Amino acid sequence: MTGTRTTVIGLLTLVLSLGTAHSQGKKKKNANVPPEPWTGIHVRDAFIDRIGEDGFYCRLPAPAIVVADTPLFGEYEKNTDNLVSPDWTQLRPEGKAVFLELAGPDATDKQAEKVFDLEAHHWILVLETVRWWEACKELTLKLTPYQAELQAARVTLAYWRERDPEVVQQLVSIAAVLDKDPSPIPAGQDFPTYFNQHYQKTASGRDYLWMQAQVIKVTMAEDPEPALVQTMKSLE
Repeated sequence: MTGTRTTVIGLLTLVLSLGTAHSQGKKKKNANVPPEPWTGIHVRDAFIDRIGEDGFYCRLPAPAIVVADTPLFGEYEKNTDNLVSPDWTQLRPEGKAVFLELAGPDATDKQAEKVFDLEAHHWILVLETVRWWEACKELTLKLTPYQAELQAARVTLAYWRERDPEVVQQLVSIAAVLDKDPSPIPAGQDFPTYFNQHYQKTASGRDYLWMQAQVIKVTMAEDPEPALVQTMKSLE
C-alpha cells in the first residue's frame, strides 16, 4: 500500500541505499547495514534479481530500504522511491502484540518475531517491491487500489510458490487465523469496494493484515496457478 499512509516512527532509522545507478540490476554498497544480515535486504535483492532473469527491468533505480517502524509493517513510498520496512526491535508494544496473538497461545517473543518476519519481510516486502514495479510502469494510474494490490499479491504468491513453497503454507496458515476476525465490511458492500475506500485509512496493523488475508484468499483460489513470468507479464 502506497502514498500518504506512511508514518515513520522508528527508534532507529537505517537507510540502506542502492545508489545512483538507474538500473535495478546495479546496486550500490548498502550503507549503515546492521552487523548481522537483515532479512529484508536479501529478500528484496533476490526478488529483483529473479524477475531480471526473465527480462523484467524497471527504468527506476531499485528502491532503497528504510528500516523504520510503520503502522502497516511495510510499504513502498512512491514519492521517495523507498521501501519502508521495520525491524522487530522497532515495533511498538501494540505492534508486537499483534504477532504474539497470531503466533498462538503462550507464544514466546521469538515465535512472534518469526510470524512478523514472514508477514513483514517475506509477504509485505515483496508485495511492496511489486508496487514499485507498478509505479515504474505507471499502472497505478490505470488500476483501482484493489486491482493494483491484487496484481501485486498475485506476483508475490507466484514468486514464493517458486522459491519456497513452505513460506506460502505458513502465510496461508496466518491468513486463516486472520480470516476469523470479525469482518468490518458493511452489509451489502463487497471487499474490493471496501478496500478501495479504506486502503489508506486503516486504523491498525491488525486491520491491514486482515485485508491482506482477504487478498491472499483470492489469489490462492485461482486455478490454474499462474507462473511468475505470467504474473509479471500482466503488469506490462
